[in-house]
Amino acid sequence: MRVSRVRNLIASPGVVAMIFLLTPLPAHAHAELISSTPAASSHLSILPTKIVLLFGEDLSDLAGASAVIVSDPSGEEISNGPSEVSASSLTRELNSSTAVGTYHVDFRVLSEDGHPIAGQFNFFLVGTEDVNTSTLVVNSEELPAQKSFFAVHTKHLSIVLLVLLTLGIWYLVESRARRRRSSM
Repeated sequence: MRVSRVRNLIASPGVVAMIFLLTPLPAHAHAELISSTPAASSHLSILPTKIVLLFGEDLSDLAGASAVIVSDPSGEEISNGPSEVSASSLTRELNSSTAVGTYHVDFRVLSEDGHPIAGQFNFFLVGTEDVNTSTLVVNSEELPAQKSFFAVHTKHLSIVLLVLLTLGIWYLVESRARRRRSSM
């Protein structure tokens, strides 16, 4: 009798489901732009020597997979040299420019999990007398919002709940079948 219980336990789909649930899975988060220097929609009196983009996840360091391009108000590229990836940041040197106006930033990155992300934003170079300190703060509408754990993992949580529901139904059916067999 004891051997058949062990055999049933090994063959039960519940054990297979539990092994699946207890096995660590790779993270499926995607890199999103968290902040930048210069910040989106910021007003600067002096152009920085480099641009730095910070993402919520590590980026792939494959050659050419991630890049940032900065253009001056005339549309000329002022970014210089290769884009450099370091963990979750992307950096690129900038040529000097004194052209007042809107600077445009285009970026594309490859997150470590292989998902490509692209985006763009603007910042502004103004004369020193035109700097408005109230606009030096990042405009939160320009940057993607930080998503909550539940927003990012809704699909995964749904799968876990479905498996748990299936296990619960399986347990109820199995326990009723055992009661019927034992009462016979």
